[in-house]
Amino acid sequence: MSRSFRKERLEETLRRELGSILSFELKDPRLVDITLNEIEVSSDLQTARIYVSVLEEDVDVKQVRRALEHARGFLRSTLAGRLQVRRVPELVFRVSRSVIEAQRIEALIQQLPPPSTEISDSIGEDID
Repeated sequence: MSRSFRKERLEETLRRELGSILSFELKDPRLVDITLNEIEVSSDLQTARIYVSVLEEDVDVKQVRRALEHARGFLRSTLAGRLQVRRVPELVFRVSRSVIEAQRIEALIQQLPPPSTEISDSIGEDID
């Protein structure tokens, strides 16, 4: 079995299992409004970088990072019971506010005035 196939399969399994654990089993109130963006497993399968986004503006990213670091042991031990791997990868968390920033940019775009019909009409006349 090629290592890249194992890597992809492990990333997919980690995404599914961590999503389930974070949503249904972890009771930390600091981790309520987060979502998993991406999981990257190193080529030697020893480390997994988990990219997490905060969904609410008023959530402190540092508190989310601390909560994830605090839960790391619980997450790895729970994963050990679910994964069919010899060694559960070390979990490294990266927290971002990218979803909030994307929502903010989308709101700004929605506030822009609609394009002028004069410009649209003049473009149509040139084509004829």
